[in-house]
Amino acid sequence: MSHSPLPLVTIITPSYNQGKFIRETIDSVLQQDYRHIEHIVVDGGSTDNTIAILQSYAQSDGRFRFISEPDRGQSHAINKGLAMARGEIIGWLNSDDTYLPGAIRKAVHALLSHPEWGMMHGHCHVANETNQITSSFPTEPADAQKLYHTCCICQPAAFIRKNVFEQMNGVDESLHFCMDYELWMRVAKQHIIGYIPEFVATARLHSNCKSATQWQSTGIPEVLKSLAKHYGSIPYGWVTYASQYQGPGAFTLINKLKDAAHNQPRVIHTNRSIDMWTPPIFRIQIASDAHAPAHLVIVKGRLPAPAFQNQKPMTLTALINGQPYKSFPITQTSFQLEIPLDPSRTSNLVDIATSQIISPVSLRLGFLQAAGFIAEEILPLSREEAIVFRTFAH
Repeated sequence: MSHSPLPLVTIITPSYNQGKFIRETIDSVLQQDYRHIEHIVVDGGSTDNTIAILQSYAQSDGRFRFISEPDRGQSHAINKGLAMARGEIIGWLNSDDTYLPGAIRKAVHALLSHPEWGMMHGHCHVANETNQITSSFPTEPADAQKLYHTCCICQPAAFIRKNVFEQMNGVDESLHFCMDYELWMRVAKQHIIGYIPEFVATARLHSNCKSATQWQSTGIPEVLKSLAKHYGSIPYGWVTYASQYQGPGAFTLINKLKDAAHNQPRVIHTNRSIDMWTPPIFRIQIASDAHAPAHLVIVKGRLPAPAFQNQKPMTLTALINGQPYKSFPITQTSFQLEIPLDPSRTSNLVDIATSQIISPVSLRLGFLQAAGFIAEEILPLSREEAIVFRTFAH
């Protein structure tokens, strides 16, 4: 056991097939002028030259250790590193990023000088593939209100007290892109986030990094859902930034969230036919887990133009768990219904009755003898998903 008066700092590096960059990352840690450190690389089973590089450092420096085994992604790797960490202060440095000289010393000094800070951060350069500085991350002091509007903390430039990190239960393993931003949101609710106006790290932006390849597909949807989760709304700036999801794009956005999520509300049974026509009483059964209850179901419907023109105006009446909810007059061929669910239940039953009966066979459009409408999409939503959907659909 160390008897140094200075706190041990643990640097956690998640890694997977980053042999091209990881040597620079490790050197930037082990060559710091603050020597009371340990560096843990949590590798996901790399198949390039990463393992050979890690083995060489483990043999030459007792402050360095690593594991290499399959994992569930970057967030899982970070939490594994946190469980292994012995330090009082945690730095999280990805395997293509680097610390600047003096970074750890400055972080330790700041946290020792401000025991009221739960974490701290500084400025961060942005560099290209060859680690040449191209710009800087827009960093500024952070609190809960500031983090609602923007992520003003660059992850390589942040250091967090281990007890705070553990209090947060690590990073959210359901997130694959903005797990850092979401962690800052949680920390800011309970702790002061300190700031020093000095550059302490460099974030590398290259063609294969997630910031370049997954920001649109994964990053933006995760950010929006995290804001909905922690703030209950999404600020105008983020709505404008994600404007491609406005209107009809809201369905695309929700489906992206569902593709990445686990244990979200789901449809377990309907009486819709294989060609998506519904019977005159359309029944939807929705299941959810207690920790992610269903709050809303969206039914995206359509009436073929001939049916719409030949019938009297149609009204759809929704019942929720046997209780009448609302009647929806249908005035256009395409429509969507928003039906609230009971979040206290893990099973919700929705019935939608039609005021007019259509014969799809006579229209040569389907197989049912009597039908209501075409249900193109059925989306049960959690609270966060419902906030995101309503923000972008209207």
